[in-house]
Amino acid sequence: MRPKVISVFVGLGKTTIGNKYNNICDLQSSPYRYDYSYIDKKDYEKMKFNKSRIKCTNWPNNYLCALKKAIKEYDLVLVPANLDVRELLYKNRIEFLFVLPAYNYWETLLERYKNRGNNPIMINNVTNDFNSWSRNQNDYDYPIIIINNGQYLEDLFKELGYLK
Repeated sequence: MRPKVISVFVGLGKTTIGNKYNNICDLQSSPYRYDYSYIDKKDYEKMKFNKSRIKCTNWPNNYLCALKKAIKEYDLVLVPANLDVRELLYKNRIEFLFVLPAYNYWETLLERYKNRGNNPIMINNVTNDFNSWSRNQNDYDYPIIIINNGQYLEDLFKELGYLK
């Protein structure tokens, strides 16, 4: 059985896929971690890692509830690769697949972050951590897939049988 939940590294195309297919949900975690009611939605990417964000007191339970609802409503639910999100999935016995970019994907991702207006702090954090993420299956208690530079998330999902 294929997991319905896929944890995807930042910048690989969760939002693009979620916007393109009605049966796929891009369940971002930030709106559940932080109160974004006071910002213009077009500034969402700029708010990632912004120090002025207001934390939600009911995180992660609010996200877990939204995730369980999305699993019932969609064929596929895409979630971020954040360690705390993956731990939440694992702890709650929600099967998932973890998609990581190959090391050769870095320059492409960096360009994407800049083009979509990500906060420089977010870009710096991802830059500092990128090479420290293991690409070895033995380092994880859940299945991982490494996506190569030039390969799109949509192509991977077609290859895995999630999309036709």
